[in-house]
Amino acid sequence: MTQLSTKIARVTAFRDGARVTRIGKKKLSAGPQKITISGITSHAREDSFRVKGKGPAALSTIDVRSIDTIYEPSEDLKPLHDALDVLEKKQIQVSDEIEIYQARLVNLTNMTEQFAGVFGTIFAANEAKISQLTEMDQTATERAEETQEKIRSLEQELEDVQNQLAVVRHNIGRIQSKTRTETNYEVEVSLEVAQDSEIELEITYQCHGAQWSPSYDVDLLQGTAKLRRVAMVRNQTKEDWNKVGLTISTATARPVEAVEGSPFWISIYSPPRPKASRRSRSMKMKKGLAMPSAAPPPAPGGGFGAMPPEPPVMTEEFAEAFESASGISVYELPKPMTIPYDNEKHPVTLTEEDLDSKTIHYWYPDGMAEVVAQDEVTNGDSVILPGSMKVYAEGDYIGETNIEQISPREEFKLGTRTAYDVKAQKHLVEKDIEKAGITRGKRRRYYKYRLEIESFSKRPLEIEIVDRVPHSNSTAIEVKLDVEKLGVLKIELGVLKWTKNIDAGQKVEIIYDYEVLWERDVTISPPLP
Repeated sequence: MTQLSTKIARVTAFRDGARVTRIGKKKLSAGPQKITISGITSHAREDSFRVKGKGPAALSTIDVRSIDTIYEPSEDLKPLHDALDVLEKKQIQVSDEIEIYQARLVNLTNMTEQFAGVFGTIFAANEAKISQLTEMDQTATERAEETQEKIRSLEQELEDVQNQLAVVRHNIGRIQSKTRTETNYEVEVSLEVAQDSEIELEITYQCHGAQWSPSYDVDLLQGTAKLRRVAMVRNQTKEDWNKVGLTISTATARPVEAVEGSPFWISIYSPPRPKASRRSRSMKMKKGLAMPSAAPPPAPGGGFGAMPPEPPVMTEEFAEAFESASGISVYELPKPMTIPYDNEKHPVTLTEEDLDSKTIHYWYPDGMAEVVAQDEVTNGDSVILPGSMKVYAEGDYIGETNIEQISPREEFKLGTRTAYDVKAQKHLVEKDIEKAGITRGKRRRYYKYRLEIESFSKRPLEIEIVDRVPHSNSTAIEVKLDVEKLGVLKIELGVLKWTKNIDAGQKVEIIYDYEVLWERDVTISPPLP
């Protein structure tokens, strides 16, 4: 039996697990050999072990077994147990004494009450003096005070003993907790070696206790959204990943099931019969490297006063991204990574990519005091998983949001923010109330509005404007609106939508009017403006 020392060389981190690859080399002599690889985490799945290798040998069998190792504490517990016995006996003794003195105090109180009850009869028969009552009361009070003082003293002593007991028990528990059993896996590989040579074995297994969550930084630029993907990796596999080739995969290790359709049965409800009793129920985008900025030209003559050259911009290496089956993305890190076994999340930068983006402005006069801007972004070839996203606009921080899953090449909107370079106002130009003789017994109101949108931007912009007019399904209320005159992109249930392109520094106006007619005996709710 030959023991083979292995080292974790590669790790693929899934969203809820990991695939670990260990590699080890050993010089073996010709003939049948049994190789043992020990110390594999108990978080490994026993049915996931796979072995392959390099060298002049044939692999015959693989045996995986669980090994329990017991670790005993080095400290001697006998002095602590002896101290525990003494303190427990002391605790019992002091508790008994407290009970005795408490009973004595009760007896003393009863005796005093009994004496006071019969003293009147004895005193009336001239068989006792009043001084005897005073003496009895004084003696009883002194004895009661002495007893209460003794009880307080014993209670303090009992508290001290209990505190000492707690310390001793804690120390015993601390030492006993060092007695632990660790379970690991051991793999035994049978080989038939053809000739004396160095054999390399590669052991791969799946394990739980590892996961990663996505985090994003996106900078919204003119026509481009620069998206940086970061994986927050947590390693709780009981194995350190020290300088390993790390791959991040958007796949999940849990099984996925395709559920077959089943009939949806409905019937007439029949109430259940009352029961007598109740029972209780229990991508290849490698190295989008920033190029070093060119050093500024030297001052004329290069003499006194020349500006020193600026240092080059630090370059950054990113992962290679691939899209595999069903839209799963795989990111291979360019350099070895170290992620220790702990409870922390370790950020790993994956890629930085430029996505197509278009800035769209939006204004709804009845619900918004200001125009807002947001970007319509088209995702690239890698899925964007649900996660937190920090959003910037041309380097300025906007805020943080949570984003839902975005499929490859899907469009989504992002970065809603106040557009300070666009000013918009709504004006009531004319309002006419109930012109008599025209509406033939009906009430009438006429409104005319002007929407003003002025751009202070340095470049052309597109704005979507949404406004509304009254809408009613009642035949007693009629809303008249010249749709063709409005030039709207869309109208639905009284909601009007325009799309306007505004040149830099220009202003556009939208003027529209409508009238509302209704029967005189009808009250409109809510009231018209």
